[in-house]
Amino acid sequence: MEDPGLYYNQGFLAIVGSLSEHVTALAAFIDVLNGFVAESEDQLGPLTSNVAPLVVVEDTEVDEEEEPVVEPEKLEEAIVFVLGSADALIKASDREFEPAYNLLLHVLTFSPAGLPDHLSKILDLLSRAASTHSLPTLSVLTNLFNLLPVNSSLRRSVFVTVLNVTVATGNTSLLLPQLKQLPIWFEEWDTSRADQVDLLLTISSELESADTGAALKYLQEAHSVASAASVPIDANVTSKMIVLALKDHSFLDYDAILSFSANASSDLVELLKVFVSGTLADYKAFAATHGDVFATNGLDSEALTTKIRLLTLCSFAASSPSLTLSYSGIASALEIPEDDVELWIIDVIRAGLLQGKMSQLERKLFIHQVATRTFGEKEWDVIARQLNEWKTSLRNVLSVVRSARVNIENKVAATGADHEKVNGVENAVEVA
Repeated sequence: MEDPGLYYNQGFLAIVGSLSEHVTALAAFIDVLNGFVAESEDQLGPLTSNVAPLVVVEDTEVDEEEEPVVEPEKLEEAIVFVLGSADALIKASDREFEPAYNLLLHVLTFSPAGLPDHLSKILDLLSRAASTHSLPTLSVLTNLFNLLPVNSSLRRSVFVTVLNVTVATGNTSLLLPQLKQLPIWFEEWDTSRADQVDLLLTISSELESADTGAALKYLQEAHSVASAASVPIDANVTSKMIVLALKDHSFLDYDAILSFSANASSDLVELLKVFVSGTLADYKAFAATHGDVFATNGLDSEALTTKIRLLTLCSFAASSPSLTLSYSGIASALEIPEDDVELWIIDVIRAGLLQGKMSQLERKLFIHQVATRTFGEKEWDVIARQLNEWKTSLRNVLSVVRSARVNIENKVAATGADHEKVNGVENAVEVA
């Protein structure tokens, strides 16, 4: 048998008492949960009757201060008995559930067969208990995760169960902060790139029903890892990434996923490109000829129209060399009434795409900063035009400064000449 230290850390659970006491107490508790009522102090329940003879050692030669050693074969038989009836723990109250399972985990760390042999049974029991003991189940799973060494490959199975339970019980918010540890866990578990991709896809799939944004995030990470390591990803999964990106109301960085989308549905890739760099006019042209794409993928055309208007305004602002837009120009680009322009400006600022100031008097938007949807030849042209405008403005400013300087110098020179004349008259008077 391998070193038990590879499977658990007994120091994590501090439970007082002998191993034989723990096993028999656990068996007795399960008997009570199953409805057994003792008619006398000596009467044992069905499970305890099977377990006690295996673990209670009567040996007068053993020092009273030393714990009797249970034979490995009998101990394993007793553990199998207890595990076989452990589904009764689901009947325990929330208050009793976690301590009972902690005791069971402690007992399993002494299993001669090793904790890995019993892990799948424990995870199955806890998965089924989650519907009635959601938070206590998560506490037990957390204890089990921490009971295993940081480099144990068994931690992944426990983590996946935690993931399933949190989503199924509506406790996703408890898990999301912990997912920041994934890079550390991958390193500790010595996870291959392919396995990383597989786990990231599993996380995304589980989170999809609870948190679209989080599901999309881990789907992107899976594609990023896969791309770097040349790990293939199914085309349907990539298509799902595009669909989630289009559905998620807060996602606007479509350029970030375009490079991962080569193997996706061609229609979805074409729609994605519209959201990467296209305008409202491009979107309308696509929708007119690809109406089935929306129905097939469950896409809300109205919601996407709102998104593309925000992105169109972003591009319109970024392409302005003067960094100034008129309300009438915005209304024309977005195909909206001019009276609604300020509402759309507020929305695009709220989305983090633009910073600027509205002038109701001048009916203009003065742009302070604007996001770039993508960066290519067009964007370089815009920068070139903006630089030329700035150069022209700076030349004008420099010309004004030079003109002002010349005027000042002329005035100073004239003042100096006047001083010389005055000094000459004063000197003449003194001589006379």
